[in-house]
Amino acid sequence: MAVLFISRGTVSGVQILINRLCELTGFKCLSREDLVKEVSRYGDWATEAVSHLSKATSAYEHFSRIRRPYIVLMRQALLEKIRGDHVVYYGFSGHLLVPRLKHFVRVRINAPLSLRVPMTMERLKCDEESAREYIRNSDDHQVLWARFVYGRDVRDPALYDLNINLGHLTIEVVCGILKHVLLEKDLQASSELKAEVEQLFLAASIEAALIIDPRTRELEIDANVENGSIHLNGPYLEDSNLEVVMGIARSVDGIAKVEYSPGYASQYRLEEHEEKYRSQLPG
Repeated sequence: MAVLFISRGTVSGVQILINRLCELTGFKCLSREDLVKEVSRYGDWATEAVSHLSKATSAYEHFSRIRRPYIVLMRQALLEKIRGDHVVYYGFSGHLLVPRLKHFVRVRINAPLSLRVPMTMERLKCDEESAREYIRNSDDHQVLWARFVYGRDVRDPALYDLNINLGHLTIEVVCGILKHVLLEKDLQASSELKAEVEQLFLAASIEAALIIDPRTRELEIDANVENGSIHLNGPYLEDSNLEVVMGIARSVDGIAKVEYSPGYASQYRLEEHEEKYRSQLPG
């Protein structure tokens, strides 16, 4: 089955759509809050990193040290949940955590202010002007935050496979469209795609394990997995530190062989992952 990633604005009515879609398809609903709950398993340090970075839209130097842990831990949590597909994920920018595999379908849901303002007034018990200001400020924050964390503008239509306007289409019509997308034969997860997801998950699990361990938390080490073998890229390390890194990597289930290439501090770049899997995209 396909995996659906829905990106939304503030108070856009998407929760109603998600509930109805999962009711029609039997797919599991997954939210950003669910991922944060998974990350909290790693303790207060991980939860605080997620919480603090969520509030950051400036002061890059101050927050850059927790930017990478945020991306790694959230990506590992997301991949763990979508390994078996049959998932509809909804949030603001979670789709940017993973590359564009063929069966990963990105959808942007837009709703006009004429729909969003009344819902905001009801939710916040406020007047119309306050509701408009709340929506405007919240949307601006999400745009700035996505730029800060991923270097992308979530409003860019090129980031999505579908852009849907709830101002013209009813919830039932949109659910019908998305249900068809989820069941479309051309977008199903082949055994090869499932293997790719599994390898991404193993790589993310190793990076997460290195970040969770206080001995290696400050090291920027990139992990790539192929056929059960792991290749690590990162800074030059003393033998004792390298032994710790290799031990942590080998402790992750599913890893048969580990290699380490020193020479640079790695940084997660979505473009590199997307280029690797670009040949799998339709058309």
